Amino acid sequence: MEREIVVRQTKALGRDTFAIEGPGGELLGTARQTLKMSDLVKASRGVEVFDAAGRHVLSIEDPVNFIRDKYVVHQVNPPLELARLTQRFAWIGVKFDVEVAGFPDVQIQGQAFQLNYTLTSQGRPLARVDAEYSGMGRMLMGKTSYRVRIEPGLDERQHAAVIGIALAIDMRRAKMRKQSG
Repeated sequence: MEREIVVRQTKALGRDTFAIEGPGGELLGTARQTLKMSDLVKASRGVEVFDAAGRHVLSIEDPVNFIRDKYVVHQVNPPLELARLTQRFAWIGVKFDVEVAGFPDVQIQGQAFQLNYTLTSQGRPLARVDAEYSGMGRMLMGKTSYRVRIEPGLDERQHAAVIGIALAIDMRRAKMRKQSG
C-alpha cells in the first residue's frame, strides 16, 4: 500500500480516464468513467477503478437523486460499501457529510472543489489531497491531477475509501462543470 499516490487524468473528453501512480511515476492502477445509456440523459457518472493487473477493485457511484447529491464508494470483492458522501445544505459552496467505515465524524476540511483539502476523523488527519497543474493546456482541457498523501496506520480498505472519496469529489467537480457549461 502506497502512502502517496498521484491521480492523473489522461483523457477528459468523452469518457474520462485516469492513471493512478506511485510517487515515482510507477503505474499502480487506472480509473475510468462508466458509460451507460442513463448517463446520457443526466449529468452524473460512475467511475471504476482497476489495479495494475487490470482487476476491477473499486466502484464509485453517483446514484440519481433530486435534492442532495450522493456518492458511494464500493469495494468490488468482497462487495462492501467503504464510504458515502451526502451533500448538505450550505449557504456558500458545497459541503458533504462523509461516512467512512471504521472512522467516526469524518470531515472534509479545506477547499474540496479546488482539490486541496484534508480528510479528518475527530480532528485526526487521515489524508491530504492537493491539486497539481502540469501546464495551461491540460488545465484548459479540464484535465486534473492531484496528489493524495495517506497517513500511516490506515488499512487497505481505508486506503481504498480515501482514493474513492478523492475520485467522488472529482466526479462532483466534473458534474458541476458540465451543468455550468
